[in-house]
Amino acid sequence: MRRLLPLAALLLAPGVASAQEPAAAAVDPARLAEARALVDVLMPPAERERMVEAMTAPVIANVRRAMAEDPSLSEMMGANPRAREMFDAFLQKQGASTEALMREALPGMIPAMANAYARRFDVGQLREIRAFFETPTGRTYARQAATIMSDPDVAAWQRRLMTSSMSRMREDLADLTRRVAALEPKR
Repeated sequence: MRRLLPLAALLLAPGVASAQEPAAAAVDPARLAEARALVDVLMPPAERERMVEAMTAPVIANVRRAMAEDPSLSEMMGANPRAREMFDAFLQKQGASTEALMREALPGMIPAMANAYARRFDVGQLREIRAFFETPTGRTYARQAATIMSDPDVAAWQRRLMTSSMSRMREDLADLTRRVAALEPKR
């Protein structure tokens, strides 16, 4: 169980920043203004928190399911009902923590997205993209895009990917543990 908890924490973490991120290119003010308008259409301020929750909740649910389907974890939980309760509480806490972190980080995401759009598209392109998202089809797409991760086919694919990743990571962690143990002086 102790070996699986760090794995669970890694899987539930929203992302780990690289040690050295590339320097951001300067953003043209005209492009930035248009990009901000686009982000406001893509993620209307009144709907942002709901949209982030709609993206985050299915991912957390898929992590929970993938971990529950892990054979060694299932065996351990089946052998000890108290361990299942503890693990469920751990996953609940991690999920709530991830959701809270996403809500807290949301204000920083908006200018980051605007900068990203401004670096990739010129003013004319940004206006065309915004014009599409202001149409009924564009608005529907923007609302539905946040829910794609909860589609049964996408969720099943994501669980298969996580299960495979967990299996490989478990093997890699076991190998690393053996190699580190071999480094320790014999007593």
